[in-house]
Amino acid sequence: MLLIRQREATAQILDNEMRQWVEIQFRDLQTYGTQWQPDELGWFAVWGEGDDPYDKGLFLGVRSLLKSPCDPELSFEIVEDHGHFYTAVILLSDLLSVEVLIPKGLSLPSEMSTRLAQWSPQ
Repeated sequence: MLLIRQREATAQILDNEMRQWVEIQFRDLQTYGTQWQPDELGWFAVWGEGDDPYDKGLFLGVRSLLKSPCDPELSFEIVEDHGHFYTAVILLSDLLSVEVLIPKGLSLPSEMSTRLAQWSPQ
């Protein structure tokens, strides 16, 4: 998994459309001024082949992608379909969230595919 905490790190995203999407999000977040602190936590993550959705260490030891400590049935706050990738927002606390970009071409665990399909708008 690739964690993107600063706009300059978007260069590490190989997929052009995903990189442009994240760059636009950073530009929009910067309009918040000093209220937004990009170094506090990774705002974006790019899911990679072989990443484990149950690994609780993925998001700074707070939670895994599929199991929220508050509600195991509630994986995501929202899922959006962007053509060849999904974005899934997960809450880490009352104030913090991470938006995870998940390429559709990956071999995903079946539960992860099912949850993305359930949460994405039809």
